[in-house]
Order: sequence, then C-alpha cells, then structure tokens
Amino acid sequence: MATEPQRRLNGRTSSRQQLGARSEELAARVLTSRGYRIAARNVRYPVGELDLVAWDGDTLCFVEVRATSSSQWGGGLASITPDKRRRLIRAARWYLARGAEPPREVRFDVVAIQWDVPASPTSELVQGAFTAD
Repeated sequence: MATEPQRRLNGRTSSRQQLGARSEELAARVLTSRGYRIAARNVRYPVGELDLVAWDGDTLCFVEVRATSSSQWGGGLASITPDKRRRLIRAARWYLARGAEPPREVRFDVVAIQWDVPASPTSELVQGAFTAD
C-alpha cells in the first residue's frame, strides 16, 4: 500500500523533495522513539496523501509531516491550511474504508520539523493536532 516518492525533475530529485524525504524519515524515528508503530508511509489516494500512518497503542494515527527552514511564518503546524486538513481527512477515510477492522480510535497528529540548523533539526510532535469534525 505504501509507495516511495518518485517525483523527479530532469532525472534528479528536487531539493524540496529531498528535504521532505529526510523530514519524513526523521519524523518516523521520532514516532518510533515514542512507542508508535509505523504501519504505512506515503500512502496516495486520488483525494490526498498520508505521510505516515502509525499505531499509538490502540489508536491509529494519521501523521502529517511539515518541514520548514525557519519559524518566521509560524512553523510547520501553522502551514496546515483548512484545505490541507480536508484532504488529509478524506485520505484517512479512504484508508479506513480499505482496512480489515476499524481501529478503536483515530487521531490526526503532526510532526513539525524545523531545519534552522541543517545538522541539528528540531522536531515537535503534536498529538491530536486537529479533528475530523
């Protein structure tokens, strides 16, 4: 179900895509260090994409990874627009519709990665960053 990003420009992965891939890898490490179990990465549907899908105990978490190079505009969390939330919720519904058994709980988390200092990025996990209501 999970796929790796394959978008390329002139045979090369763009720097933005490289930053996204590095950020998603770092986010997965942050989550596993906190006890999450990664179920899927880069799940794409016609209605949207899910960066990471992970279990936190009995809760299925749809995790959006946001990478920024500074906090000047409010950081990664502030960059999630209402339209982006709608796309994430739609993609999560597609994911759930294809599962064997519905989870007890579902949650939308965000991992914001800030790359102010490239050798030492900071991360923030926001559990329950928004709801599907």
